[in-house]
Amino acid sequence: MEYGAKKGITLLPYAAWVRNETLTFEINRGPGEHEQVHAKGGRGMGRIQPLKSSANDFSSGREVEKIQGFDFADWLKSTVSKNDFVVMKMDVEGTEFDLIPRLFETGAICLIDEVFLECHYNRWQKCCPGKRSPKYEKTYDQCLQLFTSLRKSGVLVHQWF
Repeated sequence: MEYGAKKGITLLPYAAWVRNETLTFEINRGPGEHEQVHAKGGRGMGRIQPLKSSANDFSSGREVEKIQGFDFADWLKSTVSKNDFVVMKMDVEGTEFDLIPRLFETGAICLIDEVFLECHYNRWQKCCPGKRSPKYEKTYDQCLQLFTSLRKSGVLVHQWF
């Protein structure tokens, strides 16, 4: 059964973001994955970015889609209260470095009790010994700092892989 068919569940067809705006979502593929993944109908995960105005961004040969982003912190503040117990699983392909600071900035962080967070960083690639993934610019130390900031604010946080 799909989540959307369950009673009391509302799925939002938007990407969690720091503002209400149109975003681009790049489809990432690992080395040699293009034909294999395409044949299976699957896609690699990419990071969302604000829409750029240049047509060159879409003509560079990259597979890019437009999606609507919404201000996740504002939505959270209008949806839950301090009396709710909020558990969140966050796997947002590097966007956690945008979303979590926004949660602090708006005070929405106080509404979250527990987070299972997959933090994305420039880890070593299995395919290419000696090379780090160019997909993410953040370091593992920056991930640890993110976890520490959440714990210091009173949020129980777990590293998710």
